Order: sequence, then structure tokens, then C-alpha cells
Amino acid sequence: MIEDNDNRAYTARHVWVLPAETGRKAYVGMTDFLTEELQAIAGVDLPMVGDELDIDTFCIHLHIGSRIHHLRSPLTGRVLEINKDVLDNPSLLHLNPYKHWLYRMEYDDPGELDLLMSASQYQRHLDML
Repeated sequence: MIEDNDNRAYTARHVWVLPAETGRKAYVGMTDFLTEELQAIAGVDLPMVGDELDIDTFCIHLHIGSRIHHLRSPLTGRVLEINKDVLDNPSLLHLNPYKHWLYRMEYDDPGELDLLMSASQYQRHLDML
């Protein structure tokens, strides 16, 4: 559930970004709405540390049964770290997708954050679905 004091920014495709207070680093994850929609996530393919990502390009692949659901990068930048716990145990995403991030990145353009939704905007987006 989204909290009013949430510092995350959100995409319309249910990916969140939690920017660090200083520097241009951020955690990236998926929302509880998406984890509920996808049901049982059996596996996760994440970008590799050092990969250069462009905004809105596919970079995460979720294995659900016999199909794959693709997620796009919310920002342009470099992957600094991946969450190995989620790779080893994708069901963690169903327990708490806001705690169990997917990767940490250094983003290039702080202006790209302005393209994302605030928590209240994202909640309104969900209410319209």
C-alpha cells in the first residue's frame, strides 16, 4: 500500500524509483499492484552491474508460469547493484515489493524524475484502472 509520506516516484507501468537524498542514485522496484496482478513470479532476470540503461527500455524479465513479463527502466543510467536476494527467491517480491528492490542505479538526468508520478498521482492512476 502506498503511504502519504512516500518519497518514491512511479511509472504508469508500476515500477517505482526511490532516489537517494544526495547524489544521483536510486533504488528501482515494482509495486504491490503489479505483484498482485502477476500472481506467482517464478524467476527474475535483472540487468547486470555496469549495464547502461536507457529510459523506457526493457531491462527486467519476470517469469510467470510459461510466459515472461517485461519491465522497462524508469530512468537512464548505470546499474550499480542488483538484489541477489530477489534473484535467489523471487517470492520475496510478493511479500513486500517496496522493501525488496530489484536494482540500484546511478541516473544521468535528474529531470527524468519529473516525468514520473508522485505517490498521490500514482494512487489516482490506480484508482482509474
